Amino acid sequence: MRVLFGERQQQGDETPMVWEMLLYIYILYSPDWHYRSTMPTFLFLYGALFAVAHSLVRFHIGFKVHYVLLCLLCVPRMYKYYILTEDRSAKRLAKLYVATLLVGSLCWLVDRLFCKDISRWYFNPQGHAMWHICMGFNSYFANAFLMYCRAQQRGWDPKVNYFLGIFAYVKIQKPKAQ
Repeated sequence: MRVLFGERQQQGDETPMVWEMLLYIYILYSPDWHYRSTMPTFLFLYGALFAVAHSLVRFHIGFKVHYVLLCLLCVPRMYKYYILTEDRSAKRLAKLYVATLLVGSLCWLVDRLFCKDISRWYFNPQGHAMWHICMGFNSYFANAFLMYCRAQQRGWDPKVNYFLGIFAYVKIQKPKAQ
């Protein structure tokens, strides 16, 4: 029973990760999609089928490969948006997105590979917990950068502002004619 509960908890972590990547794929590729309802319908059905299949069959390494492939699908378009963006603050969001992804992945990998050794240290750096923190910031920076790019595509004059001088957010000025 304990293993089954742990697997369900893991699915509660992994399924939203896939849904997030499907959302990014939609945001990144929908401006060039010719059939308006096909892409969101496909991505919704894909996400629902993944959730059901993942609850019935534990994919283990298959999930990790699947997630990496979804991430890699986003890279070319994110890079395109990055090079087309002239605003330095928006580019900084994209750089922070990549940095948190790399640092988080490194924390996860080190924790995964050296868990037995690290657990004997006087101080445990908690690589898996650091991965979760980095990926939380990663999602934030990705969403902010994509919001900036999408608003720019729609001609809404986005600006990156800072709350308390630290926390970046995107402020959008929509034209009055819309």
